[in-house]
Amino acid sequence: MFSQTLNYLYTFDGHNLANWDATVYYIINATGYHMALGAQPSLTFDEKGNKTEDSHKACENWEDQNAKAFGNLMLQIFLDIRKLIVQAQKKSTKDLLEWSKTQYSTTTISAAYTDVIAINKLFIPGNCDPTPVIDKLCTLFTRLEDNKLIYPEPL
Repeated sequence: MFSQTLNYLYTFDGHNLANWDATVYYIINATGYHMALGAQPSLTFDEKGNKTEDSHKACENWEDQNAKAFGNLMLQIFLDIRKLIVQAQKKSTKDLLEWSKTQYSTTTISAAYTDVIAINKLFIPGNCDPTPVIDKLCTLFTRLEDNKLIYPEPL
């Protein structure tokens, strides 16, 4: 199911972190791999020193979900960035997303330009619910404002 929803995911190229990151969180939560975003559960032991069955199953479940989510996300990243991730030895989905935010969270002029173009191209189609378009417009304006880029009033 996860691989089927990847059609909706942008390929991460280093410039589209805001779109890619939001879509990744949505897809991971929608497909049921949300455990991969949390910390790895720790093993608990009984009084004899054996692993408890519940904690062992929780660890195996987390490792399985993390491996699937991490592998599918790595397929949606350009090769040059994949090499950097491997060099940084990121092994979990949570580490991958945190690393991508620290490395690529600065807004470039091309990202701001892309947002401005997207604002200019938005229109509300006739006989349709305008809520999705208005939400997207609010998101684009908020992103510009968060990056200290103000869209001129007359436009």
